[in-house]
Amino acid sequence: GPVFSVKMLHKQFVVLSSFDAIYEALVKKGKSFSGRPNKNCFRVDEVTDHFRNILRSQATDPLWKKLRMIAHKKIKMYDTGMERIERISKDMIENLLKEFQSKSQRSFNPKICIYNTVMNTILCLLLGRTFSTNEEIFKKMVQFEQGGATVMAHAGRGVELDLCPWLRFFGNKTYEFICHLLEVRNQLWELIKVEASLGDQMLKEDEEDVRLVSALRDALKENGSELSEKHLRAHVMVDISFAGTATTSNTLHMYLNIISKHPRVQEKLQAEVDRVVGLQRMVSLSDKGEMPYTQATILELLRFTSVVPMGVPHMPYEDTVIQGKTVPAGSAVLMNMYHLHHDEDFWDDPFDFLPERFLDADGELVSASHPNRRHLMPFGAGPRVCLGEVLAKTRLFFVIASLAQMF
Repeated sequence: GPVFSVKMLHKQFVVLSSFDAIYEALVKKGKSFSGRPNKNCFRVDEVTDHFRNILRSQATDPLWKKLRMIAHKKIKMYDTGMERIERISKDMIENLLKEFQSKSQRSFNPKICIYNTVMNTILCLLLGRTFSTNEEIFKKMVQFEQGGATVMAHAGRGVELDLCPWLRFFGNKTYEFICHLLEVRNQLWELIKVEASLGDQMLKEDEEDVRLVSALRDALKENGSELSEKHLRAHVMVDISFAGTATTSNTLHMYLNIISKHPRVQEKLQAEVDRVVGLQRMVSLSDKGEMPYTQATILELLRFTSVVPMGVPHMPYEDTVIQGKTVPAGSAVLMNMYHLHHDEDFWDDPFDFLPERFLDADGELVSASHPNRRHLMPFGAGPRVCLGEVLAKTRLFFVIASLAQMF
């Protein structure tokens, strides 16, 4: 059914699967459902020094509001088409295309190339410039993100430590790996601080400082009694690196697999890019409004892949009724986004890749109020909607449109 519950290890889990149930919880009753389950995750707590980051903090926590406000302000800058940010993005895409082109005569796995490009976007957001894959800070960032993803995945290594933390005293291999990961984290944090200082020296007097690290340092100065360096480290390491890298790089990798099996979609993308952009210049964000098919392809990609199939767990602060069913306060509530995006009672041919489902009869992108757009929630909805939605869609647009232009 659209609402059901299960009990595991004395913990109540509620799963919402229909649009009406998910929309009611996240939007209509979003304030009540804006909590996060209180159960500690030993693996995450170790990496974040037991400080809650944006992803895991309670919405009632003033620090959550402060960090979210800072991140929102800086990420919003990336949506305004600032010349400097767009130039950096184009440089990264150009390097990606050159790498693809250099390997076009033989088969290769594009996953590493895509991952490095996405990681560089995150570093650019944080520190204001891109990095060579040979630079130590880039290597440490990759090492930390990939290692963290291994131990922090819900079904990954170390689930036993969440259930029985005392196992760490008996030679648990995952705990040994976590200890090594903490060393990498500390080394990376020191490199980030050094790079931030160098960036201060390079910043011109009349140049706007768009680096997220600068906003975080300013917040530390202004809120020293509430924020500590460990708070900021937890935010950077989990919210910025983990949440910002894996989802987008996985989506793009899946896109290449999908598009290779849909030549008709490729042809339509290429025709649109040829008409709007041509071959004499690179794709620009200003082209986006004239490229409805490309935008529809991105929306369909987000629906089709649903890379976070069960969303991020929510928790109601009070007993709440959803679709006539009582959801107890403190329950861990999961949103079955995969089912929402593949519900055969709503979507026509949900397991087919059809960008046209997001276009009207005139070939224009349907409005945000269209039922198909309302049923699409890859970034969640309501008070805790993903902060990186705009940045993620921008990266997808640049890469997908540029690939269509080049190949």
